Amino acid sequence: AKLANELGKWLAIAVLIAAFAVACLLTLGAVARRTPEFGTLKALGWRGRRIVGQLLGESVTTGVAGGLLGVGLGFAGVAIIGKVAPKLSATVPTSNSNNLGGFQTSANSGGGPVSRSIDPGAAAHATVSVPMSASVTVAAIVLAVALAFAGGLLAGSFGGWRAARLRPAAALAKVG
Repeated sequence: AKLANELGKWLAIAVLIAAFAVACLLTLGAVARRTPEFGTLKALGWRGRRIVGQLLGESVTTGVAGGLLGVGLGFAGVAIIGKVAPKLSATVPTSNSNNLGGFQTSANSGGGPVSRSIDPGAAAHATVSVPMSASVTVAAIVLAVALAFAGGLLAGSFGGWRAARLRPAAALAKVG
């Protein structure tokens, strides 16, 4: 179990790094396509800080919108799992059975149905339902939106830095 948890943690970190890298590369690609636009803005007198602010705003807005869309898709996935997941149950022997004159009962702490045995020689068993559900917590939702915001900030920072370094004459030379 510890190995699975550790592997899951490192896989999640690797996927997060890959997602941030893809967001940065896509933003840098968009900046490259919009070079004439940024050159025109710089020629009109926009400072590099203003261009960085514009790109940061665009990237953060896109990141938060994507995060909220992801949360909505997550809720839809949880609903689908709840509908199509198989109903599982397990029969387990219980150690806290009471022998009351040939009638054996067993306590069920899992909340599922309990089997009862009238045979005095039979062992007590409890049938427990095993839930198959995905849980959504407020902390997970906040973390998802915060990571989307951070990804937008990171991508917008790299793209804005690249756009702010453009020379107006070189950028306008590409207009054509």
